[in-house]
Amino acid sequence: MERGTAMSKYLVKLMPLGKFFFGGDMTFKVDDKETAFSSYIIHSFMTPQQTSILGMMRFLILSNNAGAFNCKGNCITDKGKADALIGEQGFVVGSSKHNPSDYQSIKNVGPCFIWETQKHKAFFRGAKDVDLQIGKEDMVDATINMMSVQLPKIDIQEEGKMKPFTGKDYLSGCYISLDGEKLKESDIFIEDTRIGINKSYTGKSENNAFYKQVSYRLEKNFCFAFEVEVSDSIDLTAYNKQVVKLGADDSSFVFEAERVEKVDYPVSKKELRVVLLSDTYLPDIANCNVLFAITDVRPFRFLSISNSTNAQDYNVKYKSSRSAKRYDLYQAGSVFYFKDEKDKKDFCGRIDSYQEFKQIGYNLSLIHISEPTRPY
Repeated sequence: MERGTAMSKYLVKLMPLGKFFFGGDMTFKVDDKETAFSSYIIHSFMTPQQTSILGMMRFLILSNNAGAFNCKGNCITDKGKADALIGEQGFVVGSSKHNPSDYQSIKNVGPCFIWETQKHKAFFRGAKDVDLQIGKEDMVDATINMMSVQLPKIDIQEEGKMKPFTGKDYLSGCYISLDGEKLKESDIFIEDTRIGINKSYTGKSENNAFYKQVSYRLEKNFCFAFEVEVSDSIDLTAYNKQVVKLGADDSSFVFEAERVEKVDYPVSKKELRVVLLSDTYLPDIANCNVLFAITDVRPFRFLSISNSTNAQDYNVKYKSSRSAKRYDLYQAGSVFYFKDEKDKKDFCGRIDSYQEFKQIGYNLSLIHISEPTRPY
């Protein structure tokens, strides 16, 4: 992508055609696929990885260019044209290797969120402390991993009343719109469970072949959505109604894009609290002065390989290029509290420093609180 190239922003919606499965690092062994974690039961994540969205967009743009890609053979025919369209390779960790023009026609990808199609309303992952009352001025002594620490007194809302929070209390996930409407995960996602036995080509059951897999469906009138900024030479609306693949098990979605001036996200408000809007890579958090936090972690690997005309099948080539290293990302909705503005600013600066993550929708934060309802 040349400097000064005109760009256009789009709101992209992905409407699932059935159940979907978004894997991560923890999967089981089925069909002779080796994984880092073996379990008889495995859950899909509810939302796709940003790297998967980037990969889907790159393939969509590439596969719609007859001069660079042969759809019948499912392979790149002109590497030079392919590189000029989508960049030579996919996502790579390491700021020293990162260039903002790495993906050529694709400038930025925003974080994935939920879209309600009837109300035309966006829902974002709610903060993990949305039902909690944090007594920052009322600290209590505790021992964690043989270390003496001070933690805030926490109360949780249950059936309209506040009660002391304990480690046994479950913090259910939720999604919240910009106008404060709150939905439980169960209002949006439906579990789809299958139980099976993996068999060899001869039809015999294999050892340790019993498995249970939990996929998801979306309730009626919901779909996934994200913002993307691409070169004016690409008209994403020309791809509307195409079926795209995202995730495992041939998960299929109908693609729909519309040009927009911007996508509205939860806004920031000055307070000593940071909420993650998207999954966030922060390996050096030990160097941050965080007073306390309420977090969850999502294991993460990615697929990345250089374009080539040698591969017989584009999809198979990409499936064989899984990153050797596992990364842990703080999940969207994780909350971090700070003693002062300096510590908060340093924390946000560290998040922003991982530009290769931020460019594709990771590492975005917000400080959005509106007392007393505190939607975020």
